[in-house]
Amino acid sequence: MDEEVLMDLTAGKKFDRVTGTWMDPAAYDAMRADYEERAFQRQGNQGQLCAPMVILDGHRPVMSMTNGKIYDSKSALRAEYRRAGVIEVGNDVPMKKAAPSRDERDRAKKERKAAVGRALSKVGFGA
Repeated sequence: MDEEVLMDLTAGKKFDRVTGTWMDPAAYDAMRADYEERAFQRQGNQGQLCAPMVILDGHRPVMSMTNGKIYDSKSALRAEYRRAGVIEVGNDVPMKKAAPSRDERDRAKKERKAAVGRALSKVGFGA
């Protein structure tokens, strides 16, 4: 199909990605309004009351690693952690490695310089 003919067929129309067709703007807007209306209607498995999810303060009893006491309140356990000066980390894998100490950085720098010196000596550029 010629590009000019295609432009004439689609001029002033909107493309619906759901159906994959070009539609006139009034039909497109009516269909989108219907989609939005249906999206916000109550679903059959929602029950009568809609409420946000609530995170409770209580949980199964946990022994504090700082003082050995049993806590069943997250806020009380975290208050104990703050008092003891520890950080609660959970079981996630740490995303950031700890920065090396100054001694480790200096030692690694000396090792790199020595390796470069040995490589240059092997090719005849060293002392």
